[in-house]
Amino acid sequence: MSKKIVPVLIMIFILSAALFAGGRPESSGTKSDTRIQITDSTGNEVVLKKHPDRIVFAGRASIMVADALYMFSEASQRVVGVGATNQGRGNFTKIIDADYSGKILLGRNAGVEQIAAAKPDLVIMKNYLKRNLGNPVSELGIPVIYLSLETPELYEKDFKVLGQVFNDPRRAEQIVSYYRTMSSSITSRTDKLSSRPKVLFLYHSARDGEVAFNVPPKNWLQTRMVEMAGGDPVWIHETAGNGWVKVNFEQIAAWNPDQIYVTAYKQNVKEVVASLVSSTRWKKLKAVQNKKVAAIPVDFYSWDQPDSRWILGAAWLAKEIHPVLFKDFDNKKITRNFYKELYFMKDTVYNKEIKTRLGW
Repeated sequence: MSKKIVPVLIMIFILSAALFAGGRPESSGTKSDTRIQITDSTGNEVVLKKHPDRIVFAGRASIMVADALYMFSEASQRVVGVGATNQGRGNFTKIIDADYSGKILLGRNAGVEQIAAAKPDLVIMKNYLKRNLGNPVSELGIPVIYLSLETPELYEKDFKVLGQVFNDPRRAEQIVSYYRTMSSSITSRTDKLSSRPKVLFLYHSARDGEVAFNVPPKNWLQTRMVEMAGGDPVWIHETAGNGWVKVNFEQIAAWNPDQIYVTAYKQNVKEVVASLVSSTRWKKLKAVQNKKVAAIPVDFYSWDQPDSRWILGAAWLAKEIHPVLFKDFDNKKITRNFYKELYFMKDTVYNKEIKTRLGW
């Protein structure tokens, strides 16, 4: 028998055995199943044909979505359409996306037609947009994933979902580990406190010339941050609902907290605080007398929002509320490392874009 025929006969035997065993050899024209099934943190299920190459994020609260997406290095190449991410202090997405100039820019109120025109193979948005925006997009056959990004626990779930989207579960675990480590470095100390100072968190707004003070509900991230940092939120038992609750000065005076922390999304928060502590009636408050009224830090966005920076806000609050307990916390180093580890940011960019905004 010819030596050339022997290998051929062996191959025929192997193929026949596979067929009799119920197997089917894969031909060069048959592709393996590459579908990806994802269940997001809202319970919404999506099946993708492959890892998406044309991702669009859109709708209100796009800053939170963008700041989660861009913790993955693949985002710059795969995101083709970006929602509005400027809260009045500059566009952070433009800083962290090297390909931003080539992106399709979607307005804050971009509708279904604008999103569909970007020809996405995946759209990502905040969960509360599902009914009015997400469902109409889905009806066009475009997969939609929703991110919650409201609590530390939901942040972890959302990062793991994005790990599937970008086919980078290892990066997702790195991000989750960072948040867990930072959170633990705070709560491992504050959980042991026998007493806590009374703390008030205030959102100062001025719409149409009318000044208002607001406190967050019990389940919001701002309240969780104060608790994590070792404060006793004085408002927690007197507020209900799922949104900001207006309070007047008389209520603030009745609480008379030991410390007050202020945020303002549309005004210069440092100027707001300076104005408050210089007013006659505010000078009667214990927090003012103790010089414990401070502005929540802001770079592009305020650190108290349900944005990726919430962990920076928690670390900053911890040292403000308990300066002795957290005397080893160097928030300048923590912040620099945050942007380096999570956004791959170089020191030169940090110094120019972040440090200058913080005034550190």
